[in-house]
Amino acid sequence: MVSAIADVAYEVSTRRREAADYAGALWAAHQGLLAAEESELLHRQVFLAHHAAGDVDALREAAARLARINEGLGGRVDMEAETAQLLSTLLPKPVIRR
Repeated sequence: MVSAIADVAYEVSTRRREAADYAGALWAAHQGLLAAEESELLHRQVFLAHHAAGDVDALREAAARLARINEGLGGRVDMEAETAQLLSTLLPKPVIRR
């Protein structure tokens, strides 16, 4: 049942994001995360929606939330490679001033 919920949430979130309904995309992804908090597939949907909406602060907070969830999963679970790659692409690079 959890897998079906996550799958539907992913599909609805994707469709809403593609329709530029970022609030709807976030709502759908968060509904799925209520059933499968550790689903990085759904967390990636959240990251993509925040990025598309231009909300970098919310993107950073969502990434920090996933890190906390992974840390709480019995002995520091690492982020999936696909998730880490997506975040490195979406998050702005720090500016070094000299």
